[in-house]
Amino acid sequence: MPLSLPRSELIAPAIGPQLHFSPFSEAGDRWLSFADSLPGAALYHRRPWIELLRLAHAIHTHVAALERDSQIVAGCLLARSPGLFGTRMISLPDTEVCPPLAVDDQAMETFLGLLAEHHAARRGLEIHGVQAPPPWKTVNLFADWKIDMRRPPGVLHSALDRDVRRNMRHALARGIEVSQGDSLEYLRRFYSLHLVTRRRLGMPPRPFSYLKAMHRIYSPDGSLSVWMATRKGRDLAGLLVLRDGNALYAKSNARSADCPNGANHLVFVEVMDRFAGSVDTWHLGRVDVRNRGLSEFKRRLGAVPAPLPYAYLPHPPRNISSEVPQGALRLVSQAVRRLPLWTTRVLGAVVYGFFV
Repeated sequence: MPLSLPRSELIAPAIGPQLHFSPFSEAGDRWLSFADSLPGAALYHRRPWIELLRLAHAIHTHVAALERDSQIVAGCLLARSPGLFGTRMISLPDTEVCPPLAVDDQAMETFLGLLAEHHAARRGLEIHGVQAPPPWKTVNLFADWKIDMRRPPGVLHSALDRDVRRNMRHALARGIEVSQGDSLEYLRRFYSLHLVTRRRLGMPPRPFSYLKAMHRIYSPDGSLSVWMATRKGRDLAGLLVLRDGNALYAKSNARSADCPNGANHLVFVEVMDRFAGSVDTWHLGRVDVRNRGLSEFKRRLGAVPAPLPYAYLPHPPRNISSEVPQGALRLVSQAVRRLPLWTTRVLGAVVYGFFV
């Protein structure tokens, strides 16, 4: 008579969660299906943004996914820094926030733990937008500023600082007007202001090829718009905006050297009025908490900050924030401020990719 085993011993043991690294070209469809099923997915988790990074910086993205029973339960997007000496894997380069996504807290904890043990961690890992447990080193240096757009324009206007409303009245009295477009010509006008702004900040500008790639990807479905404040045919301030479903993103703001405050305020409030009630959230972007001027500008527009932690392995780099450069980067920043404008354009085309 054959030996009879208890039923529990006849069942194959369950396979534990497994961490897999795959090129986005292979795992992208599964990742996008997983991301779209979760409320935390945003502009930076989606295919168009991955394609923009590839076209603009030759960045090839990978999917780090925790799988249970052949189903993704947690994961993030990672790519190697395009810098000359960069080995760190980042989620994602040239992206302010791209946190891991997970079906629940337990899956997130397991994913971060296994990712820290993966051999990729030996070269360095950096994730934007997550408070990770040890051995991760988390830095709380940034805030993510947002405006709740689920309100009518009148309510949004009431949240504006009194100085903003006064500056807007003065700008309108001076004949400053705001227009909107999505053509390459609008992008060229914006780029002229971008060059001036980046030099003033001591940072290399984005190459125009980046904006062309963004236009190619986002303009066909109306997700890209450029807003310009002008007076007597002269551009004073501009704002580049992307839309992702019910969320709006202020991707870049630029202004002339002698731009009155009211012109910049007019641009932002015009966008606010246009999208009030039609989107849920307007992301005004990341700010270094030490940058009091930019933080105050966004606060006066009615935006509210939320902590934006960055997690690192094995440790944070020396220069985390381009807004407050340190060491050699500070010397480079000071030199950029003194360069002729045409040279900054060349500089951006050559070196910007190494700073993302």
